[in-house]
Amino acid sequence: MRPRVLAEAETELLSAMLFYEDRNEGLGRDFYDRVSDTMAAIGRDPQRYPVYEGKPSSRIFRRAPVERFPYIVVYQVRQDETLVVALAHSNREPGYWMDRNPPQES
Repeated sequence: MRPRVLAEAETELLSAMLFYEDRNEGLGRDFYDRVSDTMAAIGRDPQRYPVYEGKPSSRIFRRAPVERFPYIVVYQVRQDETLVVALAHSNREPGYWMDRNPPQES
């Protein structure tokens, strides 16, 4: 099952796509395809990737590298779903996304 993606992670994906496309035509699409492949792999086997150990947290996050690009998909394996919380550049402040939570359902 494909993971659910928080709005903040979707925004990060769009921003990075635009950045790469601006640098080289077609590179943004390649980035999107690689992220999509990573998310599909997460959906097939959420336990496949290692636990994120960069910053202590009461929640368990996992990290999956994006092939060819300096990004990781940060996600949580929850009881009823897999939730992508960030598409993080490897040089950005570690753990900046740790306080992100899905919106409460009404």
